[in-house]
Amino acid sequence: MLDARQEGDSYRRVEVITRERRRRRWTGEEKARIVAESFEEGTNISEVARRNGVSRGLLTVWRRQITAMAGKAPSFVPIQIGAESGQLSQPRRKRGP
Repeated sequence: MLDARQEGDSYRRVEVITRERRRRRWTGEEKARIVAESFEEGTNISEVARRNGVSRGLLTVWRRQITAMAGKAPSFVPIQIGAESGQLSQPRRKRGP
């Protein structure tokens, strides 16, 4: 930290960053929590981003990724095959001349 003189004989502090700034690594759980918070009704995305120390653009990218993944998820419905008596029924034959 360096002190620099300003007008009127007052001082202000100046911070000199000498190292390269490192990227922050977010865990999957952190991303999921932040994205879920941003999808809550009446929530402002910018406020959620600021509160969690994420840029709004990055949060928007995460939201798009989540919605894209949800669209690609298989939509299977579980079914149960079999008759209640434990035997499978025979296929019906078409009646005709």
